[in-house]
Formats: sequence, C-alpha cells, structure tokens
Amino acid sequence: MYPDYLFEYPNRQTLFPFYMKKKSYQAVAPHRHDFIELSYVSAGSGQEIINGSEHRMIPGTFVLLLPFHIHSFRSIPGESLTLYTCNFPLDLLTEGKEAELGLAHLLTVQEDGSPPYVMVPKSDRSRICHLLDEALSEFEADIPYKHLVLKGKLLEALALFLRYRSLHAADDPAVPPSGISAKAKLVTSIVQYMYQQYMEPLSLAQVARHFHITPAYLSDLFHKQYGIHFVDFLHELRVRHACSLLLSSDMPIAEVWVEAGFGSYPSFCRIFHKVKGMGARDYRDSQHQKRLFP
Repeated sequence: MYPDYLFEYPNRQTLFPFYMKKKSYQAVAPHRHDFIELSYVSAGSGQEIINGSEHRMIPGTFVLLLPFHIHSFRSIPGESLTLYTCNFPLDLLTEGKEAELGLAHLLTVQEDGSPPYVMVPKSDRSRICHLLDEALSEFEADIPYKHLVLKGKLLEALALFLRYRSLHAADDPAVPPSGISAKAKLVTSIVQYMYQQYMEPLSLAQVARHFHITPAYLSDLFHKQYGIHFVDFLHELRVRHACSLLLSSDMPIAEVWVEAGFGSYPSFCRIFHKVKGMGARDYRDSQHQKRLFP
C-alpha cells in the first residue's frame, strides 16, 4: 500500500499559507506531503518512523519533515501524543533573506546523517512551549499584522531547531543514532536532486547516470524506499508545480505545462488528469470557485 500523499492543508491557498494546530493523537498512518511540517511533542510518548528509521517521541522531541519524508507515528498503549504542528510551503526556506541566513540548509542532505529530529534540552522546553503557545494564540486571533508576528515566531522556531541540531550529541540516549542505511541516504539524495531538477528534462536513465547506478537499480531502490515508482513521483512534483501556477497566476495553460517540466502538451493533459481527476482548466475554475464561495 502506498503512503498517502497530502497536497493541501487549511490556508494553503491564501496570501500567507501557514497553518498551525495543537492536537492529541493515538496513531497516524504513513504519509508524506509536498510542504514542510514542523512539530513538537508537548506531552505523551510513543514512536515515530521517518523513511524507515524509528525514534522515540517524548516531550521535547522537535521534528522537521521535508517533502521527501514519509512518516507515521503512534503513542504507547493507554496514552496520547500531544503535538504542536506547523505547516508551510517550501519557498519560505529557499527564497529571500531567510535562505541567506541559513534556513535553506534545512533542505540539504546532511553529510553526517543528521536525523530530521532533535531533543530539546529540558532547560529550554518551557521556552519552546511558550513560543509555540504564543504563535498558536496569534494564529487563532483575528488581529492586524498577525502574519508578520507569525512569520517571526516561525523563523525563531526554525532557528532554534537548527541550533539544537548543531549541538546534538550523538550519545544522547533520548535520541539514538538514526541508523539510516547507505541505500536510504542514496535515495534521499536522489529525491533532493529531483526537487532541484524536476522542471528540466529528467528521466530515470539520466538520474541513474548522475548517481553512477543502473536505471534498474534506481527504480527498485526508489520503489522499496518510498513505496512509489520513480516516474509517478516525478509526475506528482510536476503536477504540483502546475497547480501552483494555475492558482497563483493567469499564465495560459499552454505555458503552464512547459514551466512545470512536461515534455509535451498531450502528456501534460494525460498526467494532470490522472493525478487530479480533472483537466487543468477545470481544476483552475473549480479552485477559483472555492475561493469565491468557500
């Protein structure tokens, strides 16, 4: 069974596409998304699996999930996990001054195999909870300039995540070594490369050559690690970009398919309909109607 692929979250199609909640869970099934998710455990305990690597979830666990991460988690029997969760788009970290300040490094594959989670020191946990409580109150309020305040708090949370990761001790018993295999690191590098190149002509053979492996090995490795075929993942990336162009601009559809990296208009029409269940024009019209009459 393929993991769910989440494209949307509340507020995704607004001028400030940031969403936040605090919620308790017993279990969440395997899934991935094309946006970033920052979460923090405030209560409870359990286990999370990220790209096949399992780690404990206890108060103080800070997790940053990127689009190529597949994850699931569960609480221990009789308990719930309470998490703060923030969702926001990739471009927050890859454009503007934030990228220059170092946040773009969150998108790079760490040479030391750093896992996508850290354990916040006990002395700092009240600070993180206070920061996230303030952000949640701001998010839920209907007050002027809240978007500016929210962005500042989100950037502070991300900067603190980076700080804790840089100070992360390999022998911390609360955060055991990630145990990520060489194969998992390779396929993660491949996905990162695809995110950087998907708007250009890209094929299984070309990517295999870039990483000095055979196409058959790449195809098998990709499917075993992510539960989806290479070409389907590439199509999803391109369709998502096409959707963004359709919703955020008046670009003609005849130009959208080129900008999104498709090789021809017929292939764009066929793949878009397969992924979204409707044609590009119908998708644009339906989404505009939702904005006008939510």
